[in-house]
Amino acid sequence: MRSRELFKKLREMAKDFSIQDLINVRVFLEEDMKYLPEGYKEQYLRNQIMYFINTLNEIKKKKEEDIEDCPINEEKLRTLFERIEDFKRGVKGEDSFIKLSKIVVPYLIFIGEKPLHPVGTRFPGGLCIVKRGDKYYCPVKNKQKNEYSLCEFCVCEGL
Repeated sequence: MRSRELFKKLREMAKDFSIQDLINVRVFLEEDMKYLPEGYKEQYLRNQIMYFINTLNEIKKKKEEDIEDCPINEEKLRTLFERIEDFKRGVKGEDSFIKLSKIVVPYLIFIGEKPLHPVGTRFPGGLCIVKRGDKYYCPVKNKQKNEYSLCEFCVCEGL
């Protein structure tokens, strides 16, 4: 598969993402993050939702010819979609979150070549995702490589 073909599929999927899906994503993330420290949780939630919404809008507005057409690692893409599916736990809002993730995450990784969290995302401990030159660095990347994480797919390098 090539990047333009993937983009075309993601853009079609983005057209079906509704405002109700967005509300469901918020509900899901609030529940998923309920044990995070209070001072950290609200900003993290707001930043992540805005990042995904902005990326979704970018996908909807971009044209196929704006995408550099290059090969996609299909094995990595398939593994990414399987990992996203594996997150299902049967909780409220989860289907919408998975639907959004299947649109935004592949776009960020394979087309936008951007991190899965916005630059400046602060993690517990105070360290942030940063960009130096044309590279992104994440303070938790090397600590989160497991079957419950998408970090292994992220373009960030470890700090």
